[in-house]
Amino acid sequence: MLLFLFCYVFVVPICILMHEIGHGLGVVSFSKYNPHIYLGRRNKDNKENFRIGRLHFHIHWSYIGFAEWKGDLSKRQSIAALAGGPLMSLLLVMLTAAIAVSVPFSDISRFFWLVSQFNMVLFLVTIIPITYPRWMGAYSGHPSDGLQLLRLLRK
Repeated sequence: MLLFLFCYVFVVPICILMHEIGHGLGVVSFSKYNPHIYLGRRNKDNKENFRIGRLHFHIHWSYIGFAEWKGDLSKRQSIAALAGGPLMSLLLVMLTAAIAVSVPFSDISRFFWLVSQFNMVLFLVTIIPITYPRWMGAYSGHPSDGLQLLRLLRK
């Protein structure tokens, strides 16, 4: 129970932040724009806390995250930016699962399995092409990364 609580309070926000960093890395790698990574809502209260290179971080401990950038990206750049988040989540699935199987079964291996499972859920929820329903709070009405990618590829 304590492990689950620890994961819920600390790991879930960090995994969401890593997903958003994936979007930001897609922007930085394929364009000249500076992405803003938000953990928490995108509003004037969530001010920039720090920068790492061209990534601007707005951290307000939360269970939601966003990445945004000013400027128009080409189709190729947009694909990289949109795919970066789900790819980061998938990379975290593989990395944490590999760690979980390489350590002896214990609370540490269970911890890494929980992190891997959460990242798999995060990957699936973001890559499936849907418009998020009302019960998803701050994401309500927004298209998933997968839906945005699908729309972009159909253009």
